[in-house]
Formats: sequence, C-alpha cells, structure tokens
Amino acid sequence: MMEVVSIILAAGKGKRMNSDLPKPLHKIAGKSLIDWLESSLDEVKVSKKLYVLGHQSEKLIKSIGTADYVIQEPQLGTGHAVKLTKDKIKNHEAIIIIAYADTPFVPSNKIKKMISQIKDGYDISILGFVSSNPKGYGRIVKNGDEVIKIVEEVDTDDETSKINLCNSGILAGRANNIYNYLNQVKKSSNGEYFLTDIISICSKNTSKVGLVLSSEEDLIGINDREDLSKAEIIVQNRLRTKYMKNGVTMIDPRSVYIDARSKIQKDVTVEPNVFIGANVEIQSKTIIKSFSYLEDCFIGRNCSIGPFARIRPETEILENVKIGNFVEIKKSRINENSKVNHLTYVGDATIGKSSNIGAGTITCNYDGKQKHKTNIGNHVFIGSNVALVAPINIKDNSIVGAGSTLTKDVEENLIAVERSKQKQFKRRRKN
Repeated sequence: MMEVVSIILAAGKGKRMNSDLPKPLHKIAGKSLIDWLESSLDEVKVSKKLYVLGHQSEKLIKSIGTADYVIQEPQLGTGHAVKLTKDKIKNHEAIIIIAYADTPFVPSNKIKKMISQIKDGYDISILGFVSSNPKGYGRIVKNGDEVIKIVEEVDTDDETSKINLCNSGILAGRANNIYNYLNQVKKSSNGEYFLTDIISICSKNTSKVGLVLSSEEDLIGINDREDLSKAEIIVQNRLRTKYMKNGVTMIDPRSVYIDARSKIQKDVTVEPNVFIGANVEIQSKTIIKSFSYLEDCFIGRNCSIGPFARIRPETEILENVKIGNFVEIKKSRINENSKVNHLTYVGDATIGKSSNIGAGTITCNYDGKQKHKTNIGNHVFIGSNVALVAPINIKDNSIVGAGSTLTKDVEENLIAVERSKQKQFKRRRKN
C-alpha cells in the first residue's frame, strides 16, 4: 500500500492577525484551523503528519499531539521549510501532501485526486482555483493544457496579472522528486526559497505537472480577522444547509450559530437568534426557542427550550422536558416530563420525573468554597420563589411551599413550608 505523508506548514508569524494566539489555533465554528485541516487529512488516511513550526512553536506543539515536527529557524521561505523535513521521511517513494495550516478547508476528495495523479505518473500535482478577483494570489501559467510555472503576485506583469487561474499552495509529489527539485531552487531577491519554483523546474525537465481544481471558497486562506470572519460565514452556511437538508427546521438560518462539533437530529425546530455551542446533542422533535444559548449538553426528544434559556455544560435534559424563559441549567440532569418554566437557576442538581419547579426557584449550590448537590425526586412540586440550600434532598411526591428557604431534607409525601408569619398593621393616615 502506498505511503502518504502530510507536511503542514505552520511556521509563519501571522502578524496580520494581531493576536497573542498563533494563527493556526484561531477557531472557525469552534474548531481550530489545524483541526479543520487535519479532518480532511484523516479522510485521506495519511500515515504520518509532519509539521513545520516556527513562531510560538511551544503553543502549537501542545495542540498537535503526537504528530512529528521540525522547527524552521530562521524562516527562509516555503521551499526552505519543506527541505527541513527531508530527514524525517525515510521512504523516498512516499507521496507527500504539502498543505498550509492557514488554508483549513481543503476538500479530501481533491487531495485524493492529487494523489491519483502522482500514481498515474505526474511528478507534481498542484491544487488551483478560478477567481473573479485574483489579486493577491499566485497565478498558474499554462501552455495549452500543460502547467509550466507559478508566478507570485509580486512578480506578475500586465499579461500574467490578468490570469484568473490561481494557486492554492497545496502540492503533492513523491518525496524523491520534491526534494530533488527543491535542491535546484535558487534564493529569491528577498532571501527566501519559494516552494512554487519547483513547478517551473519540473516543467523544464519535461516532467508532467498535474492540476486539480477546487472552488475558491474551499481554498480560502486565513491571513487576518476579516478572512476569519469570511470563513466563519462559509462554514455556518454549510452547517445550516446540511442540517436543513437532514430535516431540521430553521426559521431564520442566518441568525443561528452552530458549532461544528454539535449534532442535531431531524424534526428539530430552531427559532431565530439561537447559539448552539460545542458538543451539543439535540434529539428529534425538540424546539429551541429564540435567544437561547446551549453548550456541552444533551437535549432529549420532544423538549421545549427557551426562549431566553441558557443550558450550560454537563447538563442532560431528557424526553418531554420543558425549560422556559430566563432559566439557567448547569451541570444537572432533568428527567422525563419535568418542567422548569421560568426565572429559575438549577445548578449541580438532579430533578426526577414529572416534577414541576416554580418561578424564581434557586438551587443554592455554592457555599463560598465548594459546590454542593441538590436532589429533587419524582412528582415533586416546588412553589415559586424557593431557595434550596444544598446539599439537600427533596424526595418523591413532596411539595415545597412558595417563598420557602430550605436547609434540611424533605421526606416523601410531605409538604414543607418555611416562611415568616404574615403580619398586618392598621394604616395611619395624615389629616
């Protein structure tokens, strides 16, 4: 089986991001640029991932896990970066995919086409796209059907600047060919070695250069915050379209944010202005009402969430549960058929089946040093404006009267009321 190795260039300073965070670790739909790229490479089933790091390498090393890497110091261009990896690749017949950490959406099927071209006898395969506004991109120059060179934007003349066939930077080839051509690359006027120069070297040697085309949207490069926001729009549109095709109703899709790591089943309805953060699972026939914020939680079938609900991490909401307006749930389990209708905070708690939590109820889970659990049983009725001071157990079939502040457990089938005696005084009127 043919060995495929990926080399991911991630040594740049990313100055235009104006950030203390390395550019490859910036996120789109909750996933870092590196994670997006690795997802595509995983589908290609590369046998080895190799990174070229430089600026803020210590932060990037933590994020790439067990992947191998080299440090490019000083940074003398993309050609120099790839040359540094030669000793890391023992199989000279391996097919190398050279990608960029700031070009995150490279489609796996296009990478597979590039690999196929190398297997079919091409020395090099490049990934390009047609742009209506090619300014800023390197141009792919052809002679008929044959690719002969790539001209960088700064080197274009009047003729080549009109070419709208652009280079993505993504390149494939056998290891021995790539490193052989790189040995022939000469230093540019600014002191760097450009990887793209190997295309003209290959062509002059009468070797074949393959070209695979993708969309400009797939090959967007992230250089600054504006590019990051454009990429976010692209991904959000794709996620919304995917879910709507799979049977999710979105009343105003443009106002819904979805993290790429979340899952939504068919027949879910999402109203406008909803944020679905990381690791959220929403099961069928549930409605998420407007202005709700969900993250790292499970929502079961046939639930109603919101409007203006906040569902925080480590929360499980099971089937037929209603979470109403201005309710916050944190690190809690709400069992089947229960209701937490409005103006309530539930934290570090378990609520049993078919229980009702009244308006203004608070589980007082924090004593200033530690968090404590509240356990509410099945078929429990909690009146309005109740404070449950944890740790506390409200057992099955019990009732807690409105306005109570409870510090002790309530046993099964009991009514608990804690409130001061109501007093009335005659009103004095002024003459």
